[in-house]
Amino acid sequence: MRCAFAVDEATFGERLADRISAGIGSWPFLIVQSIAVAIWLVGNAILFFHFDPKPFILLNLLFSVQAAYTGPVLLLAGNRQAQKDRLTLEHACDEADKADHQNVQILKAIEANTQVTIAILRHVETLVSDHIKEKRG
Repeated sequence: MRCAFAVDEATFGERLADRISAGIGSWPFLIVQSIAVAIWLVGNAILFFHFDPKPFILLNLLFSVQAAYTGPVLLLAGNRQAQKDRLTLEHACDEADKADHQNVQILKAIEANTQVTIAILRHVETLVSDHIKEKRG
């Protein structure tokens, strides 16, 4: 199958982007991210960290760096998914063409069988009518 073969030829970067985007788009990531931000804010504003005082410039920098990498990674993963979808559709199209060809062959065979059946019925009709004529005559 060329579809499966082409998808398996992903580069290391493409496979990495797939894994990262799967992680970023998950509930565990959002929960861990939310907990980390809450600890950061509470620790720096109220408790004992105080290495990133209000207005949390370092936290903003970390979010910016994360966003700078997340956007391109998600685009790479999206492009890869579009490639997979295209290959899947091409394969489905090929299979549909094969099925159409088989359907045409089946319909031709049915048509031939129908013609034979009609010829047999006409012959039987002729035999029956000849038999009835013989009995009357």
